[in-house]
Amino acid sequence: MTVTIDPAATGSPPRSARRAALIDQIVAGTAVIAGHRRCAAARRLHQQGISMAHLQTLWILQESGPMPMTHLADLLGVAVPNATGIVERMEQRGLVERVHDDADRRVVTVHPTHLGELATEEVDGWRSDMLEALLDRLDTDQLARLVNGIDEMRETIRAGEPRESAASEVTDRPADPAVPRPTKEIVRR
Repeated sequence: MTVTIDPAATGSPPRSARRAALIDQIVAGTAVIAGHRRCAAARRLHQQGISMAHLQTLWILQESGPMPMTHLADLLGVAVPNATGIVERMEQRGLVERVHDDADRRVVTVHPTHLGELATEEVDGWRSDMLEALLDRLDTDQLARLVNGIDEMRETIRAGEPRESAASEVTDRPADPAVPRPTKEIVRR
């Protein structure tokens, strides 16, 4: 089966060598920034007695709200007994509470506590402060270029993230001469 990826269908310009190199540089640069923030956050959390698993759990609860233990385990990518251990340690530190369902006592819902909410706010605020300190090192022209790039990324996100897999089509029929030719073919066996 041959899958043809048509750049016009994804809304993306074809990848020239220069474009591919620029994308590689951006990906590598943002990875360095994210890695710096992650390592600094991990050190800070360790000092506060909060593990990365605890922070991930708090972020999931912050994003999705209270949820049953089984659903939380799925989102954490761990088995329910492992999630139970994580939540028990978090409960001992006052970061979450477990509430049994009145209708079915087997169902346990995990809720962040006020202290847990403060912990995520503090980490998120601290990371923003750290990023602001890094941005203070850039001159005004560099900041303006960065803002333009970020604004363009926001617009791309709002318009819907381009997905090559969604834009791929199986080509078992002859090519239509009126349609531009694809730039890349992938043969799957």
